[in-house]
Amino acid sequence: MRYALISATFCASLGCKSGTLESGEWGTLRYFGELAGVPDARLDPTDTDLPLELIPPTSDRDGNVYVIYEDVNGNSIVYVGQALSGWSKGCPAGEEPLPHATADQAQVHGFLGTSQSMAWYWTGDALAQVNGNTGECKQILDKDPLTVTDLRVVAAVPYVHETPARRTLTAWVQGVNDAFNRAPPYQVVVDLDLRRYVAYNSFEPTDATCIDVLGVGGNEADQEGAIVVAYNHNGSRKVEARIIDAQGDTTAVAPLVMSDSEFYACPDPATSTPEPHVIGQLQSNDDGIYAGLLSNGQMLAFNEDGGSSRTLPNFDAKGVLKHDGDIWITGTAEDRPVLGKVQSTGSVETVIRWESSERAAQGLQGEVTVLDQRYQPAEPIAWESPVTAMGEWPFISPYPIDEYAIDTTGWLVAGPSFESTLTRTAVAFGPVGISVP
Repeated sequence: MRYALISATFCASLGCKSGTLESGEWGTLRYFGELAGVPDARLDPTDTDLPLELIPPTSDRDGNVYVIYEDVNGNSIVYVGQALSGWSKGCPAGEEPLPHATADQAQVHGFLGTSQSMAWYWTGDALAQVNGNTGECKQILDKDPLTVTDLRVVAAVPYVHETPARRTLTAWVQGVNDAFNRAPPYQVVVDLDLRRYVAYNSFEPTDATCIDVLGVGGNEADQEGAIVVAYNHNGSRKVEARIIDAQGDTTAVAPLVMSDSEFYACPDPATSTPEPHVIGQLQSNDDGIYAGLLSNGQMLAFNEDGGSSRTLPNFDAKGVLKHDGDIWITGTAEDRPVLGKVQSTGSVETVIRWESSERAAQGLQGEVTVLDQRYQPAEPIAWESPVTAMGEWPFISPYPIDEYAIDTTGWLVAGPSFESTLTRTAVAFGPVGISVP
């Protein structure tokens, strides 16, 4: 049992009493590297420093921790923290940017799932895996096994279906020219162990044009995922959410109403889609409602029957959180962390203060002990008032938050910065107790 293992690890290394952390309480912070960028640069558009590009870490059943970082050139690097001690040196995670990706879009699309000692992720136009025992990265599905065509992964459902026989996920793939020209993709089931697809379906309608993937989401409880797509057909622009099961079959096509959607002929394949894209990943509640933030500041919410983009209440929405089967939109109001529950109608009616996020931020004030695990043996050092390395407040992110242990997640913390050719920031991983609301 993963929770039992993590709790035992906590008590062995942190001296905890119950094996779990209180809301906002930090476990041992583990310093693993100095990364180019400054966390505050993401919050201040006038800041000339490079932003620190990180997403929430994830963990596998053995307790290994995975961190993805995007460097100044858009290259992705994955670090692995062993369950008991030590970190890998980092391995390159991706290949080329997606066709038509704009400068303001991150090349890291997020983690797709984990198993006993492995994690899978989608970055640039590549599926990849990282081994929790060795820290080694490998690309999956680089070429078509029959035609040897160089493939572009233009969508990947963040749900890994695991059985005793194999581990699979669903993706949309295209050759280089088809991806650039926005032609219909193939919907494939990827065997993650064989590292090739084992089933495929053609995109319907086959004569669709100007196809743009706007976002993806997963629902492990229902063993399914969703891909939001816009395309032209019969003289009109359509936006849909395709619900896809673990066998790679489309079980529902949900029509969506996007406030910014309009027909465009895209005579130049390099033109940008008129629709806003999903920031991070969509997440779903136990009622089958998917929700995510859009690049125009709105929220997208839908179920298998349909949905639309929506204007949120008067707060600065910055994240999506799934907790106990519910979906919450997180953000700030009056410079304090808040969150609002997504209702059965797909709307967010009220927001409340998020005290757990505030307590976690307060727990970083003053002198904080960090275990430096860049070298062996590890040594404790002191950081003065470190801050969250992702966003303005702990737990607020458009990407899924890892359930590291019971009522506990993992978060990244930024310490002192150092001037070299580029400003570099010390970064550590730490378990922290979380509660909602």
